[in-house]
Amino acid sequence: MDYRALQTEILGNAECAPFVVTNEMPKDAGYAAKDAAIAELITAARPKVVSPHLSGSGEVSLALGVPDGPLFMFKLKRLAETSLPADATDEQIAPVAIAQQVAESLGRGSLDLGNADIRAGMELFNGLLLTAEQITTLKALAETQSTVSASDVSRALRGPWE
Repeated sequence: MDYRALQTEILGNAECAPFVVTNEMPKDAGYAAKDAAIAELITAARPKVVSPHLSGSGEVSLALGVPDGPLFMFKLKRLAETSLPADATDEQIAPVAIAQQVAESLGRGSLDLGNADIRAGMELFNGLLLTAEQITTLKALAETQSTVSASDVSRALRGPWE
């Protein structure tokens, strides 16, 4: 961790100011609780980190809950099995082709919910197979909070910085 950068982040956050205890300040017996308060504030302010996350139909179904998860899987399979006329346009084919690919990937447990293209493509199902809230729930499977601990805050404010 870059403790100098964290120090700058802490000192630049007005909400943290009442809790800051540095070496230049008088001794403060409550420094540990103040460091913990700063850690909470900084952690809450940080964006979530999106990482690769391979998912299958079971995890997706469980994340959406009952009956929404099984309903999504049913509707997805139904859309993937849609028969199209021979003269179908690309715009008509696209949702069916995407549903086929998603269903196949979910069946193999290989749908990467952290992939930027897949995350953007999920929006195509908004209102068709999923609600905006359900899309957020699925995207959250690939997100983690970038956390800062009280000990990180202590080092950032009072060293050692190396």
